Amino acid sequence: MAIAAVMGIGPALVLLYYAIGPYTYPQTDKAFFEDRKLFLLFAIGMVLGVILFSAYTWFPWSSIFVAVGFALVLELVKLVILNLPRFQRRLDTVFYGTSLGIGMGATFGFGLAFYTLTLAEDPAWFDWFIVALLTLQQVFLHCSTGTTIGEGVVRDHTWEFFSQAVGVNLCFQLLMLPLYSGMFPWAYLSSMAAFGLVSAYCWWMVRKRVPLLVSQAVRQYRL
Repeated sequence: MAIAAVMGIGPALVLLYYAIGPYTYPQTDKAFFEDRKLFLLFAIGMVLGVILFSAYTWFPWSSIFVAVGFALVLELVKLVILNLPRFQRRLDTVFYGTSLGIGMGATFGFGLAFYTLTLAEDPAWFDWFIVALLTLQQVFLHCSTGTTIGEGVVRDHTWEFFSQAVGVNLCFQLLMLPLYSGMFPWAYLSSMAAFGLVSAYCWWMVRKRVPLLVSQAVRQYRL
């Protein structure tokens, strides 16, 4: 269990630092978010990740209906929290969306790692590689979709950005169906494609969309 926890939470903390580092001390004179809220949302995300993964284990992962349903539910949970009145049209909401998503990805990834390792009596190196891939996928996926929904709330285009987040999550879930269905060797190719999708989208959100949003806010409101 300890190894699974490290595999899920370790990359999440690294990604959180990578995503928010440029927008707080010492990189900036003024932080763009409140540390207390940021880590509160991270903790809430971790709790939600545990609950949602526990629910996920009750369903057949190879079902397309489960894939569609969970893609929608996972993003709806983020939307309900980030669309509260206290977060609407506030620049710092995009960072809270990132933190919430990374927290969810950390414990969802931990759950996947622990569940997968318990199925393998004597994991080989390739099994460890697959488990590491599964955990990283979850961290990248939820970081990026949480950031997407957060940006939508900031820009007051909530449903447009929510639809984008659901679309990305759904594409990921569909690409993972061959693995969950045991369709080898195609499962390996589709899993790598899923990893490429979420990692590229996460990089685009964190390194392109968020800096653009921040620069626009700085120019408009002279922050």
